[in-house]
Amino acid sequence: MLSSLLLFSFFALGQLATKPPHILFIVADDLGWFDVGWHGAEIKTPVLDKLAREGVTLTQSYVQSVCTPTRGAIMSGRYPYHIGLQRGGIRPTRPYGLPLKITTIAQRLQTAGYSTHAIGKWHLGFCKWDYTPCERGFDTFFGFYGGGQDHYTHRKDYRSEVFNRTRISGLDFRRNRRLVTNINGTYSMEAFAAEAIRLISEHDKHTPMYMYLSLQVVHGPLQAPQRFVDMYKEIKNKNRQMKAAMVTAMDEAIGNITAALKKIGMWNDALIVFTTDNGGPVNSGSSNWPLRGSKATLWEGGHRGAAFVHGKMLHKTGYVYSGMIHTVDWYPTLLSLAGVNVDDTDLDGMNVWDAISNNKSSPRQSFVYNLLLIDETLSGGIRFNNWKLLVNPRSRRSEWYNPANASFPELFRKPLSDTLLFDLDADPTEHHNLASTKTDVLAMMMSRLNEAIENYVPDLIKQNPETAKSNPANFGDAWSPGWC
Repeated sequence: MLSSLLLFSFFALGQLATKPPHILFIVADDLGWFDVGWHGAEIKTPVLDKLAREGVTLTQSYVQSVCTPTRGAIMSGRYPYHIGLQRGGIRPTRPYGLPLKITTIAQRLQTAGYSTHAIGKWHLGFCKWDYTPCERGFDTFFGFYGGGQDHYTHRKDYRSEVFNRTRISGLDFRRNRRLVTNINGTYSMEAFAAEAIRLISEHDKHTPMYMYLSLQVVHGPLQAPQRFVDMYKEIKNKNRQMKAAMVTAMDEAIGNITAALKKIGMWNDALIVFTTDNGGPVNSGSSNWPLRGSKATLWEGGHRGAAFVHGKMLHKTGYVYSGMIHTVDWYPTLLSLAGVNVDDTDLDGMNVWDAISNNKSSPRQSFVYNLLLIDETLSGGIRFNNWKLLVNPRSRRSEWYNPANASFPELFRKPLSDTLLFDLDADPTEHHNLASTKTDVLAMMMSRLNEAIENYVPDLIKQNPETAKSNPANFGDAWSPGWC
C-alpha cells in the first residue's frame, strides 16, 4: 500500500513538473498533397522533410477544403457547419467573422499564461475590431486580415457587384491594429519569418509561447524571389515552376525560424504542428497526386492535408502515423498539452495526443467533410472508418492531376453521380463508386449523414450580403475595420 502511494506521488509530481510546451502552429496556404518532398514531389523541401522524418508524419490529417473554414475549425475546435463558416472564404465585403461567442484556442492559452502571437493570414473577419486577432486572444498580430493579396505590395484587389465590377484596391497589412506602410517590396514570407524570429529572440523562454504562423505562401498570386525560381528551370509548366519556388522559399524560412528556437534554448520544449489549410488548387500549379480532386472540392485531394508534428515531448518519433485526425482535434489536443482543462460539451474535436505520440489507434473513427445547404439541396460528405459518402459534390475539378503532365486534362469534368460511396482502405484515390453494390453500407452512411444534419447551423454568407461600406477609399486606402 505504501509503495503504491509513493509511486502515485512520484507520478503526480512528475506530471506537475512537466512544462507546458512552446507551440509553433504552422499553416501553409493552398499547399497540395504532392507539393512536398516527403510525399515524393519534385519540389525541394529539405527542412520540412527532416522535421517530418524526425517527428511523426500524418497521412490521414483532414482539413477543410478552403481557407476560412479550416481557420475557424483550428480556432474553435468545431466543424464549420456548426458555426456558420461552411460555405467558403470570407470576402472583404461581407460583414461577419468567426462568431464572437466562440472562445478561441488563443484566448484559452492566453488565460493559461501563454504568450500568444499571430503572424500572417487571418481571414476570419475584420468588419469590426472585435473580429480581429488582438481581440481574439493574441497579444500581437503581424499580417493581413483578408484571404490573399500581392506578396510584395501587400495590396488586396477586389471586384464585386457592390462596386459595379470596378477593381477596388487597398493596403492590407497590420502590426496589431496599426497599418504597416513601410514594407512595400518585401516578400511576405520573408517579412513573416523575420517577425517570428524577432519574437522568439526577444522571448523569455520560461514563459510558454503559442505562435500561430499562418503563411501566405503558397496562395496566389504566384510570386517568389528569382533565386528560388532559378532552382526549377527544368519544370516547363510555369505555374508549377512558380509554385515550386514558393514552397522552397517557405521551407527555407521555416528553417530560419527553427534555428532561432534552437539559438534561444526553446527547441527542446517546442512542439511544431505543420499543416496545409486545404488541398492544392490544381488550376494554379499545385498537385494532390495521386489523390482525386482539388482545393474547394469534397474529394480527398481537397481535404487530406500534408501534415506532421515534431517535438521532443512525443514519446515515439520517426514514424508515419496513419490514424484518422481532423483539424478540429488540435483545439483540445493542444489545450490539454498546455495543461488547460477541456470540458466543453459542444466541441467536435478530440484529444489525439496519446494516439499520435504513442502510435496508438486514433480515438477518431468518423468526421464530417462538410455540409452545405443551398436552396434546400444538400452538398456534403462524411467519413466512418474506411467508408466515405458524398452527396451532390458539385465540383468541376473531379479528376486526378499528375504534375508530370505539362497541362492538366479534364479540368472541368463534373462527377457522373450525385451519390458516391468509396472504400478508402481499398480505394484511397476514389476511383470506384460502390453506391449501387454496397446498398447496406450506403443506407448506414445515409443514416449517419441525416444525424449530422440535425445540428446544422445556417451559413453566415447567406445572412450577410456584400456591402460597399468596406471600400478602402473610406479608410485611407486600406482595408480596415469599422463598417459593421
